[in-house]
Amino acid sequence: MNGPAELKRPTVLVVDDEVGMRDTLVAILEYHGYRVWSAPDGETAFSAVQEEDFDVLVMDIRMPGRDGVSVLEELGIPPRVILMTAYAAEDRLRAAADANVFAVLSKPFDMNRMLSLVAQASEENK
Repeated sequence: MNGPAELKRPTVLVVDDEVGMRDTLVAILEYHGYRVWSAPDGETAFSAVQEEDFDVLVMDIRMPGRDGVSVLEELGIPPRVILMTAYAAEDRLRAAADANVFAVLSKPFDMNRMLSLVAQASEENK
């Protein structure tokens, strides 16, 4: 039988088409004890959420193909979602709010803020 720490380490899916951002977030979240998966685009993220029960999604809004908000809208009731954006696209931010996201962070963001939000989101999803 697994020990208590292994029983329910929160799971996070990081979705960003920027490899550097995605790899950095994965490494930092893993260092802080999360089980982390990654996806390079909305299509892959959508498939991953169908196969795995994630506690938190950390997803870029603007990606080639399906953007973060459209993935959210199609998921129905997703896990807690933290959206990231480097662009102030008001219509997509409004759509994100309508999709009931946990938080929206503007890039570049403070990593301590991101860690705090992931911790809060994973706690609320229990």
